[in-house]
Amino acid sequence: MRPETLNQRFRANGKLYISGEYTVLDGGLSFAIPTKLGQTLEIDYLEESQNPVLVWKAFLEDRSLWFSAEFDLRHLSLLKSTDAKLASRLLEIFKAVQQLNPGFFENQTRNICCKTRLEFPKDWGLGSSSTLIYLLAQFTDTDAFELNKLTFNTSGYDIACAGIDHPILYQIRDGKRKIEPVEFHPDFMDKLYFIYLNQKQDTQKSVSHQYRSKPKNGELVEEISILTQKIVSSKTLEKFESFIDLHEDLLSAHMEVPKVKDIYFSDYPGSIKSLGAWGGDFILATARKGFEEYFRSKGYNTIYPFSEMMNKFS
Repeated sequence: MRPETLNQRFRANGKLYISGEYTVLDGGLSFAIPTKLGQTLEIDYLEESQNPVLVWKAFLEDRSLWFSAEFDLRHLSLLKSTDAKLASRLLEIFKAVQQLNPGFFENQTRNICCKTRLEFPKDWGLGSSSTLIYLLAQFTDTDAFELNKLTFNTSGYDIACAGIDHPILYQIRDGKRKIEPVEFHPDFMDKLYFIYLNQKQDTQKSVSHQYRSKPKNGELVEEISILTQKIVSSKTLEKFESFIDLHEDLLSAHMEVPKVKDIYFSDYPGSIKSLGAWGGDFILATARKGFEEYFRSKGYNTIYPFSEMMNKFS
């Protein structure tokens, strides 16, 4: 296979779940936003070779190299790497590509250099994995949702966010995805902030397992779906806060886990909502006078206005 061009560049958006986390797995309606910060992939097709290799270099947001590996394209095998576990995972994704586009790697005639660069700290949880899947799908001419299904097998909302520049309503019913771009630019946008909690991933995994271990609750799924619609269409901050508070109450009661506000911010007068996987990454907070000082005094210094995090809102 001869590349049409010897250089290619792709980009994917990051993501944040606003509502409908967990229940989306059971057909519920969810609301998510693509983030301005994402990940890029640059492809350089190099010299012709009888035994072509693919060199992978992954860079952080500060442009420092944090991972590299080299693969034999003829046999689709690992030659060397700086992290065997990460390289093995990447090789699994390549093999999933092979299922969707047989011969893509084996038929290459040139050495290839792939360079990824995150636009956000990799611990932020904005989608280092989902953006990677989307980028590889673009590079290998495969379906990103199918590639995700064969690899990380998430609900797919993160894949949808990777390639769209508007907030979305996302739902899976009877095996079919519904992705609806929506406008979200309420008058109280300047009162909404994202705050990074800097929590460990293990906490998120345990909460996710807690939800999956529970019997499917159709009533909860419907309630959360209705709340998602109300959150998106909220006209006042007070209504918005009441909806996200109820969202937190319902999931907390169902999963039998405490709300993040009760654990860390019980004295905060505004509303606080977990995003995506409970127990880590970012929260959504509604502003009150002195809110930045409040969160910084507790050691949470990464604070983003909603409008600065979201890719587009109009």
